Amino acid sequence: MLKKAMFERDILYPTDKTFEPGSVHVTVYPPENSGGLPVVIASKTSHNALDYVSEIVDILQADIFDRIRIDIRTSGILYFKPDEKKDTCYRLQFTDKENFTVEEMKETDL
Repeated sequence: MLKKAMFERDILYPTDKTFEPGSVHVTVYPPENSGGLPVVIASKTSHNALDYVSEIVDILQADIFDRIRIDIRTSGILYFKPDEKKDTCYRLQFTDKENFTVEEMKETDL
């Protein structure tokens, strides 16, 4: 189980509908032993955050992680929780700037 959060914030991101932005709750946890920075991204709207990974990660990078000089694509361990009512989440690992792999897991495995 993850430790106490270091940082939490809600962010808006663009969707396919101009006047209907998506919203996610971002929680950053202390680094793991593996050296990665765990970041949990939980949907707050009905939009599937996994459909907007690039947009969300770009916003997180510019708004939060550029300030502390961390490249979240290479140093982060990103977990997306698209539905707050289910305990399924997805671990993303970037293979390069825009491409990533997705692994389904249970929230309890965090």
